[in-house]
Amino acid sequence: MDFQRQTLKTPGAVSSLCWSGDALVDPVGGMVRYRLDGGTDDPHIRYAYRFDRAVMSPDGRYSVLYESLGTAGLLLEGTRVVRQLTRDFYQAHVYDYPVALHTLPSGRTLLAHCPESYCVLELEDAATGERLTKRDDASVDFFHSRLQFSPDGRYLASAGWIWHPVDAASVFDVPRALEEPASLDSAALMEGVEGGMFFTSVAFGARDTLVFVRVDESRDGDTFYLGTYSLTEKRLLSEVELEEPAGPLMVVDAEHVVDFFGHPKLVSRTTGRVVQRWEDLDTGKVLASIRHHLPPPPHFAMDAANRRFAVGTANGIEVVTLAAQ
Repeated sequence: MDFQRQTLKTPGAVSSLCWSGDALVDPVGGMVRYRLDGGTDDPHIRYAYRFDRAVMSPDGRYSVLYESLGTAGLLLEGTRVVRQLTRDFYQAHVYDYPVALHTLPSGRTLLAHCPESYCVLELEDAATGERLTKRDDASVDFFHSRLQFSPDGRYLASAGWIWHPVDAASVFDVPRALEEPASLDSAALMEGVEGGMFFTSVAFGARDTLVFVRVDESRDGDTFYLGTYSLTEKRLLSEVELEEPAGPLMVVDAEHVVDFFGHPKLVSRTTGRVVQRWEDLDTGKVLASIRHHLPPPPHFAMDAANRRFAVGTANGIEVVTLAAQ
């Protein structure tokens, strides 16, 4: 597949990396904006804490800085502090902080996180802090992590784990959760695909599909599979054995994904084979949400809608844009 590659110069390594339109933003580093035309906007703001990751709302209005293997988070509107966030201390040093933002067509931004318990997922109004999913009793014993909304906001995925530990994934219907908050208290595991167990990574594909990496563990070694699941039909659409382990995913189109385990790799969804590599770009050795035993991964950001990704380096940001087929 053809691609274009661009280098954006930075004063040093970025402290976080998020897409915002045609720019890359480092919220932890002070909301510095690196435009694709080569320009830089620096508001000269610094947040004096050990935050090391960030997420942004699709409209760029809100962002959350957080300590990925800690309990502290900070919600910002632009550069203004809206409020401090926290998560349950239990095993917080072991797995990625669960947080995601999504802007609804109405303009309201939803904040998804676990402010009180590792297994209680909440949706809040980012602007006001209103808890939109208040309920009395919860919840299934699931360690929520790596939260992500589908592009249309219909679904919310959690790629976390359950005790022993076993990697697992859950997907929730957001409109239903806002009407029936107790729906967030079920496991919501995928039917017909190991019940959502042994899922190390998920990403939303076209329409109602969820693309996932599943691992089959045996004495002879681990085998990784790349699959596609229909959330409306509740059935497996396809699954293929991967030639290499895979981690975080970006869905490119019906034929390809980019896997970020080790370095970015373009992978065929039909054969499971790697068809292109960017071996000079380090994206870390993280496979799943539990990563306390690994070095912190370098910062990288995905923009599936525009078929591009960015990877932070020692003195810049490498942007790769894949050609449309």
